[in-house]
Amino acid sequence: MAAQENYATFRAAIVLLQETVDEHVRGFIAKAEDADIPAEAWAVPDADELKSLCDKAVREIEEFTKDARKYEAELVAKNWRV
Repeated sequence: MAAQENYATFRAAIVLLQETVDEHVRGFIAKAEDADIPAEAWAVPDADELKSLCDKAVREIEEFTKDARKYEAELVAKNWRV
């Protein structure tokens, strides 16, 4: 039973990460896109680069989620021992 609870907590953390990226990171990128950054400011990625990095992170999270589902039964059956 504890292994199932651990897996549920693990999945909830992944969902929270996805929600954070969707709500906060993309919101920050939108603000950065609209910001008037002075030329003498630190060099930072532009909005397109940030969007690309965010999209890559989302794809990685989705792939990680697929892997987690694939190994769910094994993780639970072995009580998270690999």
